[in-house]
Amino acid sequence: MRITISGQPGTGKTTLCGKLSEALGLKAVVFGQVFRQLAAEKGMTLVELGALAEKDPQIDADIDAKIVETARNSPDIILESRLSAYMLTRNGIPALRVYLTASPEVRFARIGLREDKEIQRALEETAAREASEAKRYMMYYNIDITDRSVYDLIVDTDNLTPDEVLQKILDAVRVRDMLVKDPKAIPDKWGRRPSDRTVGELLKGGVIALDKPSGPTSHQATAWARDALHLDKIGHGGTLDPYVSGILPICTGKAIRLTDIVLSSDKEYICLMKLHGDVTEKRIREVMARFTGKIYQLPPVRSAVKRQMRIRTVKELEILDIKGRDVLFRISCDAGTYVRTLCIDIGEMLLCGASMTELRRSRSGKMKEDHSATLQDLADAYIFWQQEGRGEWLRSLIKPLEVLVDPLPKIIVKATAVDAVCHGADLSVKGVHMLDRDIRKNALVAMMTARGELVAIGKMMMSTDKLMASDSGVAVKTSRVFMEEGHYPRMWKYSTDIDGLQLSE
Repeated sequence: MRITISGQPGTGKTTLCGKLSEALGLKAVVFGQVFRQLAAEKGMTLVELGALAEKDPQIDADIDAKIVETARNSPDIILESRLSAYMLTRNGIPALRVYLTASPEVRFARIGLREDKEIQRALEETAAREASEAKRYMMYYNIDITDRSVYDLIVDTDNLTPDEVLQKILDAVRVRDMLVKDPKAIPDKWGRRPSDRTVGELLKGGVIALDKPSGPTSHQATAWARDALHLDKIGHGGTLDPYVSGILPICTGKAIRLTDIVLSSDKEYICLMKLHGDVTEKRIREVMARFTGKIYQLPPVRSAVKRQMRIRTVKELEILDIKGRDVLFRISCDAGTYVRTLCIDIGEMLLCGASMTELRRSRSGKMKEDHSATLQDLADAYIFWQQEGRGEWLRSLIKPLEVLVDPLPKIIVKATAVDAVCHGADLSVKGVHMLDRDIRKNALVAMMTARGELVAIGKMMMSTDKLMASDSGVAVKTSRVFMEEGHYPRMWKYSTDIDGLQLSE
């Protein structure tokens, strides 16, 4: 899908584009960088180039024509530009149009910090640049830049972290791509977004990407995390051998009941392999290229699973460096892939033998090492929260349990049916507001509120197509409930609009 990101300088557009590109796997084109590069090429400041553009309309025309051309040629792309939403709308090109806003004080402070300028200077230069842009847009396109009616979503970034802004956009992307079963369902006026939870609430149901050091077992590392956070209920998903370092998902509170989903998520590793003989680099690359796609593996003798031949998929196998007999490579693969066994198999095909020297897990599902926490981080962040009342650090280390069900297809439950599901009831067709496309019968699905809260998970009793065509019957058989009873009002007898019920604003 196409997404346009617009807003005034200092609202976080470029940061959001990078995060959104990574999360959705889409290319991001930042047209603000094009303007900056042009200014640098001409030896001008942004203000000076803006003044020149007021006299030479071709400067803006070239950039804006590029926006339209890029959008037309790319059905899946992220475009960051002040005018992208307007340009795509005028040319009939569909997109999710997002606008970021922030108070002047916050924006100028961010710009000053980013460009190493005093706030007063940043204020003056930014104000001059914005005035020039507003004048040019009205002059050339008859566009009032203060008119925000063109946007589908407006996000105030004043008090939000970049990750919280990202989550709001991802929620909008998911909802936009969903099928609406009942457009007359009452608005969701209850509940709270996962991003708005307190530290205490996250500890009762969250997940931490722990950077486990080499040495301790996964059980020992989890026990140390439990002591650092003073928790009773804690568990890990995806065991790492003692000598393996990297991402170990730690689930807290009720999130422990989702560890089976963590275990089934795909993984990424960085491995150092030692060859037992001399082999040419060309031959190493030829052989290792054969180990992508579906491979057969027999688990090692010392393993926690039954020793029987099984099939695993290696999505990527990238050689990072080769020095003599040492081969450093990155592998993205299914859960349950034994990298140690893979090294042995590569060595046998090379006719020289090979063994794994070092291994680090760099990703588990969507949990990556650049957002991980060490055991010392957890201990220090907890002390800051408890003794100094500063919970921002700890809050940034604990993600809501909803991130664990991200791989599952979703069904948005009507507000009128949420409490019934919380009491263990199956979800009926009449209780479905929206749902993902192409869900198969018997698939495991996550039942969510419109605010992105996890209600329960269960088994789909009919396909998406059949559910959309049905007016009655059981849509999802509930298997595990995660939301507490009473979180939403008890309105079981209502299925769509609530006649006569007064909804508080």
